[in-house]
Amino acid sequence: MICLRTLVIALAGVILFAAVSWGETIVSLWISGPGAVNDSTIKVGQPVSVDIYWTNKDEDRRAFTTGFRIFSETIKTIKHWPDSGKGYTLPDSGKGISESGDIRAHAGWEGTRVWDLSGIRTVAIDWNGTLPDTIGFGGFVVKNRYGAHDKKKVLSWAMVVQQAGTIMVDSSFFRPGGIWGIVGPDAVEMKPVWRGPYKFKVVE
Repeated sequence: MICLRTLVIALAGVILFAAVSWGETIVSLWISGPGAVNDSTIKVGQPVSVDIYWTNKDEDRRAFTTGFRIFSETIKTIKHWPDSGKGYTLPDSGKGISESGDIRAHAGWEGTRVWDLSGIRTVAIDWNGTLPDTIGFGGFVVKNRYGAHDKKKVLSWAMVVQQAGTIMVDSSFFRPGGIWGIVGPDAVEMKPVWRGPYKFKVVE
């Protein structure tokens, strides 16, 4: 099976091509579920879904890698819910994202419906609840084309924050070389628009 390391290498290879002006891809983040008091507030002890949304304008996309980091100055640990981060397997196992795990794919990103080379691949860096936690995602198309669409939720992870404070999610580099990028027509690479970091107040 194709691992995320291979996807990163393939994506990095096209950075040598000159960039041109074409439609942008916007990646944004929202929260939902019982623990979401509002767009910027999380309730202690309640499961909250951290939802990654994509808006893709104008052009086909051929591959992507993105990374995210959860961190805090006041909160030392979180719980990956419902299974403390054990609900998915690393990409080298060939199993990808588990249906019972804390990481989920949505809107056709499940399986190989969109990213048809091997589905969404993941790399977790210390994804154990002791902050900071870092996760990388990647995908590649062969026969498909990832076309234009309005904003929709494509990835998420569930967690429980067990103490009050503040917690943040931002874009991140991830080992072994995970860049923040997406490949468009004619193998042109660009960076998706990201308006983070996103900061959340955690309340009792």
